[in-house]
Amino acid sequence: MKSKIPSLIAAASLSSGIAGSAGAQDPGHREIADLVPVEAIDLFVPNGFDSNDEIVVVIDGYLPNSCYRLTRPELSVDHDKHEIKITQMARKFPGPCLVPLVPFTNIVQIGALEQGTYRVTTNKGLLAATLGVAEDTSSGNYGPDDFLYAPVDSVSVSKNTDGRYEARLAGRFTNDCMEFDEVRVLHKGRVIELLPILKDHATDSTCQPVEKAFTKKVLMPVELSAGRNLVHIRSLNGASVNSVFSVSPSFQP
Repeated sequence: MKSKIPSLIAAASLSSGIAGSAGAQDPGHREIADLVPVEAIDLFVPNGFDSNDEIVVVIDGYLPNSCYRLTRPELSVDHDKHEIKITQMARKFPGPCLVPLVPFTNIVQIGALEQGTYRVTTNKGLLAATLGVAEDTSSGNYGPDDFLYAPVDSVSVSKNTDGRYEARLAGRFTNDCMEFDEVRVLHKGRVIELLPILKDHATDSTCQPVEKAFTKKVLMPVELSAGRNLVHIRSLNGASVNSVFSVSPSFQP
């Protein structure tokens, strides 16, 4: 990642000098923004999806300067070839533009896919990853998932007092029986998947509806890679909660 940032800074400096002439003009001679592709630095593909999941991938990078504003990515899914192409787009407004890079993280909603192995690419194929989609094997005891997951709304990652990276899950329980059984931590490369599993109270007729906020702290693996990492959490509503965080190159747990 370090090798790409200087080139982006150079590109930002160049674009800030020409941004004033880059925009098209409307009939009133007012410059408007151009829709342009922007490169990602990282492409994160979470693990463990099956054919009934709403699949997401995450792209992370920098806009060249402050004249750019992020928009929706362009997404192309070829179901026959099992190829997924993502192009992150941005609006480029007239200058003057500030030189500093502008960080962005975008969660790309792909949706449900059939079982198989897919190739996910961005930056015109220069950045690629493999997405594995398994056949749905859920027993039906917990609906479409193998487990009953906690209703997680958000996550943040920071260092604790011992110097370890720690995820803080936040959400809302909707009855007074809901409680955590365990949070499984699955680590592959720079993706950390958390499965916040609840205890099974499905047959408990004494449970009463109530909304109660919760937080849950989970230690991240010791062997984190320096640079940007993704924490990916399954939630009760079928969606996922995703956050990209930075690990210092000098991290020593």
